[in-house]
Amino acid sequence: MGAEAFPPPDLELLEDVTFSAHGLRLDVLRSHQRSAEPLPAVMHIHGGAWVMFGKWPVANVFLARAGFVTVSVDYRLAPDATFPAQIHDVKTAVRWLRAHADTLGVDPERIGVWGISAGAHLAALLGTTAGHPGLEGLDGGWEDQSSEVQVVGNVGGVMDFLDPGMLFGPEPFPLFGAPLAGRPDLAVLASPVTHVAGHCAPFIHLHGRNDEHVPVSQARRMHAALKAGNACTELVELEGDHFINETHQDEVERRLLAFFRRELAYAPGVPAGWSSG
Repeated sequence: MGAEAFPPPDLELLEDVTFSAHGLRLDVLRSHQRSAEPLPAVMHIHGGAWVMFGKWPVANVFLARAGFVTVSVDYRLAPDATFPAQIHDVKTAVRWLRAHADTLGVDPERIGVWGISAGAHLAALLGTTAGHPGLEGLDGGWEDQSSEVQVVGNVGGVMDFLDPGMLFGPEPFPLFGAPLAGRPDLAVLASPVTHVAGHCAPFIHLHGRNDEHVPVSQARRMHAALKAGNACTELVELEGDHFINETHQDEVERRLLAFFRRELAYAPGVPAGWSSG
């Protein structure tokens, strides 16, 4: 049986749009139907241990079919580019999205982000570090725009590089270009849990209890830190491993969609500002 054609006939794909001075590209996936009102947008950040893969608009089909304008982005990969290049790039993508909100029919005050594994780590940093001077990467472009996001979906991401549950060996860690023990400064800077203070975006965490790559303690630590800071946070633990986006795809997508609809105040055919109560 052949693979399903992409994009599906009910969706429109704007492919390989350059968004960064570093030559990085993104894809926009959205409905063919146009709304008279600006729509919320959701950006997907791909996984791959920060060292492989690229933008993956297929992951956003369920959101685009629900009426969101969706974006899937590339970022510079380790070890050729070390941290903080990756967060610089995805912040540039958010700024690009805001700069083109009118053209895309997007509400610039309703932007969500989600990712799986390495992508979830970067999504969580977006949700906790708006305006952080060391993490903005303004050389990427669109420096007159904000990189703030309004909601975060974390599917199996590293939230704390100093968590004893994370087993890092003495070999160089590609994201940092050095053994983790040799760069505690980067371990702290790159940990979303470090930045949970003041205003944070609402979070939903989906994590497999049997994850041997990124232990569930990561999601629990981040959830606890956000709760302690009175931020909106929801933790969902599933009976699975690191690949719950595949083994539990329907439930992961259902929960993400419900969370984004609620936190971005959006349901098809319902005016912006709608709330379920």
